[in-house]
Formats: sequence, structure tokens, C-alpha cells
Amino acid sequence: MYKIGLVGGMGPVSTVDYYERIIRGFQKRYPHACPSIVIDSLDVFSLLSLEEKGNYSTLTRQLATSINNLKNAGADFAVLTANTPHIIFDELQKVASLPLISILDSTKDAIIQNKQHTVGLLGTKITMKADFYARKLAIANIKVVTPSLTQIETIHEIISNELELGIINPVSKKKILIIINDLQKKYKLEGLILGCTELPLILSQKDVLLTVYDTVELHVGAILKTLFTENLK
Repeated sequence: MYKIGLVGGMGPVSTVDYYERIIRGFQKRYPHACPSIVIDSLDVFSLLSLEEKGNYSTLTRQLATSINNLKNAGADFAVLTANTPHIIFDELQKVASLPLISILDSTKDAIIQNKQHTVGLLGTKITMKADFYARKLAIANIKVVTPSLTQIETIHEIISNELELGIINPVSKKKILIIINDLQKKYKLEGLILGCTELPLILSQKDVLLTVYDTVELHVGAILKTLFTENLK
């Protein structure tokens, strides 16, 4: 069976979430076994700095080095345990020494399956301001909408100063829910993408009436499918 390679640390809390979800999902099929997983943990704040400065060439090199570390440790494929680095996914895939599984593809497939065409996107300010989600989903005639600039800053601060550090603040959760409600009223959303792998720590389907796309859950599903089918095509 394949060995999984996780480019982790982006951030540490969500990397642990990935690890635990992969184990739980694997054990639903094989209750008395565990998958082989290799993690190369990076500095989330260093990567965020590169992303905020638009230094994508250095970001690509660092992620490619991490993937090569995973290959040297025996991994058969790799995943980025964060949404924002997918801003350079296409470039990274060209130079990576292992096949990659995209969080964007797994999210797109889920929205298509639900036959939805207008979804909100929450994440870091880079993810919300960039167009990599919009471009990917536009292929399937899915419109992506984001909060106002002020609301984007609010969500980014919550992610950077709280969720990345494992801090869950009920007041911050209320702020995010107000933003979601504003988006719903303005755009008549059908679904909501939790486009940051820390957001599922504070939000879930039970919090809103919209279809919630937990990108960690969807990504882990794609990882397990690859693991069980041993199909990297």
C-alpha cells in the first residue's frame, strides 16, 4: 500500500487534524491497522510571510524541497495540508518529485456532486483575494464570492492570531457567523467553502444552514481514495 507524504506545519494544529482524520478514515475499512504516513513539518509563519510578499518562486522552491524530503523518506505521493499554498499548485506540480493531490480538485468535485453554482469562500486574506479557487471552480460553472475587504481582514486576523495557535474564541466564531450571514443575504449562497484548514476547528455544518465544504474532510477523502485504490493517475 502507498505511503502518504504530508507537507505539514501549515499550521501545526491542522496538520494534527489531517493526521487524525486519515487514521480514523483508514480504520473504518481496516479497524486494526494504520496507514504509513510521513510528515515534513514547515514553519507556517515563514510561509505566510512569503505568500503575503508574493514571493512565490521561493515558496515553490521550499515546498518542492519538502516534497523531496518526503520522497526520500519513502512517500509515494504528497499533499499540502493548507489551502493558501495551492496558489502555486500548478507550478509546484511541474517541479515536484512526487505526484500531488489537490485540495482544489476535491472541493470542486464535491460542489459539482451537489449541483451547486454559487458558493462563498472563507480563508486567509491571500486565499480570499486571489483567484485560484475562482479559476478552478469557473471550469465547472461555479461562482465564488468572498466577503468585503474589512471582513476579509477580520477573518484573516482570527486565523493568524488565534486558530493557527490553537485558540478557539467564541466571540471570534460569532464574528465569522455574522460575516457568513451577510454573504448569504447578498449573494443567495448555496454553499460555503472553509478555504483554510484551520477553519473547521471553529466552524462546522451544524453552525450554518448552507452546505459547508470542509476542505480538510474533502482532501482527506481524496487521500484515502488514492490509498485504497493505489491509483495516482
